[in-house]
Amino acid sequence: MFPDINTQDWRAVEREIEGIFRRLFADGDFVPIHQTFVDIEQLFLGHFPGYQPCDMRYHDSEHTLQATVAMGRLLDGMDKAPDGLVLTTHGFTLGMHAVLMHDTGYLKQRGDIEGTGAKYTLTHVNRSAEFANRYLRSRGCPSRDREAVGHMIQSTGFFVDTTKIPFHSEMEQMLAFGLGTADLLGQMAAPNYLNELDNLFEEFQECVQRQGTAAEVLAVYHSPEDMRARTPQFFRGHVMRMLATQWGGVYRFLERPLGSGKNPYLEAVAKNIRKVDPSFKL
Repeated sequence: MFPDINTQDWRAVEREIEGIFRRLFADGDFVPIHQTFVDIEQLFLGHFPGYQPCDMRYHDSEHTLQATVAMGRLLDGMDKAPDGLVLTTHGFTLGMHAVLMHDTGYLKQRGDIEGTGAKYTLTHVNRSAEFANRYLRSRGCPSRDREAVGHMIQSTGFFVDTTKIPFHSEMEQMLAFGLGTADLLGQMAAPNYLNELDNLFEEFQECVQRQGTAAEVLAVYHSPEDMRARTPQFFRGHVMRMLATQWGGVYRFLERPLGSGKNPYLEAVAKNIRKVDPSFKL
């Protein structure tokens, strides 16, 4: 995402997350998170039983890794901030499971030969939660943990109302808010975000073509250029509403130093938007 992390490299991102984990939990067991990194990388590559390689050009493995870096940094800040939440190894681990699997619903199973995973745009959140439940059950995770990860993934929905998600605890809720925030800011802060809108537009178009009126919300954009031109409006309206209201303003935990008001993710988003609207200010 930022120049110090190659978000096309699973090992580089895993090292970043392990570094954060070790700083927070010196004696913690990182193996469960490592195993999820290994397995989900194999899933995206098409080496996971029953699944084809990822055929998405926007919601690809790099998107997942961008969100993962942002999630790790947000949780690091959440644990340290006076108004944050002291994390446990268990909570951090569940949060990492959730972010690494939050877009697995775009992946196609063997034998699914029609179109790309973009056809699942409207249903990918539920499909991701279902995949996470099956996967974690295969690893012996208890039902409460599987439900918690599912709630976190549900929180990434584009129009989600997080007040209707039956969180088990404050920590689960905060982790869910962190995932929604990391998912959105991780992609919008990426240096190539505006160029990647070509690929996002193609995904939307395929979904509209296959789902018809059910996908009319995706048909509001007429071209990639239209998406880029409307990015300032999208950020001021939808993005800030989600960050502040649905996800509890946890984006503040990405500030460095904490409490300074200087948020490198928001600043990177603003830099991207200024390519479209030079007068844009946060």
